[in-house]
Amino acid sequence: MDAVVQLLRNGLCCIKDLGLLTDTFLWDPNVTLRYYDLPEPLHKTTPLEVLISIWQLYALLSTTTSGWKMFWSSIGKYRRVVRLLTKRASNVIAFSPADRFIDASLIKEAKFALRSIYIGLNVFFIGTGFFWLTGNSWHVTETSWIGGLPALIQALTVMELCLIPLLWFMWKDTLEQWDKANRMENLAHDMMQSDKTVWSVEDLGLSSMETLTLWLPFWDAGVGVLEPCDEIHEEKLMAAEKAKLTALLEPFSVKQEKTKSKDKKVESSMHQETLRSKAQELLGASRVTRWGGYREFVYLIINALAFYGYLVGIVVYYWDDEQKQPVYIKHLLLNMENDAADWNGNFLGDFMWTIEPIIILSSPLIFRILSPKPIKVKVD
Repeated sequence: MDAVVQLLRNGLCCIKDLGLLTDTFLWDPNVTLRYYDLPEPLHKTTPLEVLISIWQLYALLSTTTSGWKMFWSSIGKYRRVVRLLTKRASNVIAFSPADRFIDASLIKEAKFALRSIYIGLNVFFIGTGFFWLTGNSWHVTETSWIGGLPALIQALTVMELCLIPLLWFMWKDTLEQWDKANRMENLAHDMMQSDKTVWSVEDLGLSSMETLTLWLPFWDAGVGVLEPCDEIHEEKLMAAEKAKLTALLEPFSVKQEKTKSKDKKVESSMHQETLRSKAQELLGASRVTRWGGYREFVYLIINALAFYGYLVGIVVYYWDDEQKQPVYIKHLLLNMENDAADWNGNFLGDFMWTIEPIIILSSPLIFRILSPKPIKVKVD
């Protein structure tokens, strides 16, 4: 739903930027005045701006709500994960493969929770900026009711500052996806050659194990900070989680051994077939993961261009006298005049954020088309 709303909102903004459909009712403020008796300067609001403001209001509500929920639930999640890790440090004596993966998962989720706390705050403050954007669509920023144009510029500045760390995380996610895909491919080839080398569950990494077993522990979900802590219930959940994971790891738990025993040869052969089957799954998943990295990189480029485009409007506001602009500001504006730079920057931002939801909505189809089927590796 958010992607659809983003597409509608920024698509309408592009129509406004380009001055399309000017001969329709969308540009006639008198149509708006048929339904509402608006004071100055709100009486200048066109139906097109009304439509834009509706989706901006939706963005205000949805973005602030989702950002706050992420922030709040991630704090609770971090506290629970730390509590589980602390308890395991004092209780776990015999260290099994399941214990290794559980500890690795808890550490990973603790780091992810900290990151989500920070991202949630940034998303929340990005959402608040839509309050002034909604007011701007109704020409309210031409008055002093909500701070006027200076307040709008300050809101845009906050949104830009909050977007910077999100761009950094997009870059990190891109590299992590590509690195994960490489590890999965290497592991898959090792599994296919398992008749030549001794291979076991100890060779599995956390991300590959999660891909092969579809394991999703209970601590993956967020938890409200005020939600009561039931440590006895958590101990039962942890015991059940360990039992479930042990069962999921069973297909990987038999090491190949060179032996003359007929039974063990059969067991070893079955184990090799299981590994090769899982390796094929891993190869397919690695290709999807790699394409996910490419998609994340495209998101990074799109949002970086949008960041630059909207930044230009802020720069033009503070350096409105073209004769007094420093050289680096002129370079930032690509030596364009303020009006041209402002229009081009705003359109670039609107256009990039129109493309992004199209990619989001079409990703499932693109992945099905572009992801090649796993190629069987011939084993001598």
